[in-house]
Amino acid sequence: MSILNKLNEITIDNTKRIFEKDSEFCVNQYYLYVPARDALQKALDIIKAEYEKEESSVNNTNSFRYLDKYDDIKHLEKRLEQTKNNFIFQIVFHFSRKYNVRFNSNIIIEKYDINLTHNDIIGEIYEQLNGCSFEEKAVQELIDTTKNTIYDFNNNVSIKKSSVSINNYVWWSTWSGFCLKSGLTDLYRALSHFENGCTKTLEPLDQMLKQLRYGDRDYDIFSKYEFEDFEKIESIKVFKNSKITIQFKTHALAQEFANTYLRK
Repeated sequence: MSILNKLNEITIDNTKRIFEKDSEFCVNQYYLYVPARDALQKALDIIKAEYEKEESSVNNTNSFRYLDKYDDIKHLEKRLEQTKNNFIFQIVFHFSRKYNVRFNSNIIIEKYDINLTHNDIIGEIYEQLNGCSFEEKAVQELIDTTKNTIYDFNNNVSIKKSSVSINNYVWWSTWSGFCLKSGLTDLYRALSHFENGCTKTLEPLDQMLKQLRYGDRDYDIFSKYEFEDFEKIESIKVFKNSKITIQFKTHALAQEFANTYLRK
């Protein structure tokens, strides 16, 4: 039976649960994976058979060995396993990147051998969603991740009128002026979701992040960044002492953001 016929026999019930573009991507990855897997398996089978013949001959005649169990057989076995893992990684990464959700690829790797299909991977992805939609899971992870960036909420987070300030939160590199070393990415995603329900960082906030990373030699990063087109967020200001202050339109919005995204 040809590879094409084998592929056509595979049911794609799981792909009916996802968007057409996602389904096309998964099926295409499977069509690419199977020939590669089968080619490696065929090569491995041939070399194993020849190795066994050679081993039998060497044992009888004390001759030199030309095939090596590690370099030839173990190497191909490792390549087969790597190819399976890459197949899993490609599909998992597609969904992770598109929907901003983390999935555990290792669970799938450990559970399946090289004969797994795209449906197996999709099924495991849905299993890890725990009954949530991609969007619900992304929001849940976003909120949990942002809360985990806050150490000692009561001492480091303060709400005054319509502003939220977080101490010890901005990590600077001062090797050549001030520039953002790490942090803020999760907070800005949370602010974006609070502003309009998006789980990706909104463009104005992303532009601010880029300027902070370039640093004060290129931009006036310690000035107040104002967001006139936003409905909930008014401005953001970062400080050299690692504090950040977010000004909201109202006190109620400031409290809502802090309680939803920062307080554990």
